[in-house]
Amino acid sequence: MAQDDTVVILGGAGFIGTQLMRALRGKVKEIRVVSRKASGVEEAGVRYLAGDVSDAARMDEVIRGAAAVYHLTLEEDWLEGVKNVAEACVRHRVRRLIFASTSDALFLGRRGTIYETDGIDPRPDLRNGYSAGKAAAEKLLLRYEVKHGLGVVIMRPCLVMGRGGTLAHGGIGRWSSPTTLVGWGNGRNKMPFVLVEDLADAMALALDAPGIEGKAFNLGGDVFLSAREYVQIAAERTRRNIRFVPSNLRSKALQILFKAFLKRLLTGRKSDYSHYHDLVSLAMTTRIDNSQSKRLLGWKPNASLEVFIREAINPHVEEFRPGDHRLTG
Repeated sequence: MAQDDTVVILGGAGFIGTQLMRALRGKVKEIRVVSRKASGVEEAGVRYLAGDVSDAARMDEVIRGAAAVYHLTLEEDWLEGVKNVAEACVRHRVRRLIFASTSDALFLGRRGTIYETDGIDPRPDLRNGYSAGKAAAEKLLLRYEVKHGLGVVIMRPCLVMGRGGTLAHGGIGRWSSPTTLVGWGNGRNKMPFVLVEDLADAMALALDAPGIEGKAFNLGGDVFLSAREYVQIAAERTRRNIRFVPSNLRSKALQILFKAFLKRLLTGRKSDYSHYHDLVSLAMTTRIDNSQSKRLLGWKPNASLEVFIREAINPHVEEFRPGDHRLTG
């Protein structure tokens, strides 16, 4: 990537996009940060623009003249937005389109290891809308790579944590309250966490890494914690009574299916429901391999639990006032 190039970050005002902008700042001539509200403070080399990926004409405007595009947005109609961005990239001869997918696009409900070359869940029809939408977007973009020569790179972040994020990450389980985590199963599976700064570094490295078009990268760091371990650390650091509640995934799937059936019977309206296949994947039984990310991108994610706690959990620790009962608990 040349110093005088322009890079577009779609969805760049969010948690990940903000860190990515910082990682790219000073390395290219201009960064166009595109979001629905064009929020951000203008500075040298950074422009904030309003735009929605569902608006094909607007995507054509903001992408024109760019050498690379990062697609980080979340949208209701995945394929419409992805197609609009891809078409604009092809039309304006964008060198590389880097798409933020998710580890949820993989099936992680079996024992063993899944590698970056293994591909998406073969049964996306049994997954939740977010996972299925990301998987479909990956397939669509790879067709653009084959048919039009668009330099597509797929990034699959795992459990992204860090300053500006949340302690109650939904990928770890379902938070029924700020202090109660209902796990995807027994909560003993080791899950791959990644700091947002490390994720941004991997995405920035993908800008110039040679020969990575058409490839996917599993961006899970080298810190692995079970849901139970995460809750224990969070409770100790925050001195809050955060607790973990295990769940029976098969029973949970049957309950959700029964409620969806009743809703359709009583109201005539369909209801989304989680299939057992989806729930066991959310439990992350499968180990996610990231060796290709390290080898081809030169990525070096954090492997220190101490650093992870400092960056991902400690920022959520409240300052205790004199007399707080937690100081004597």
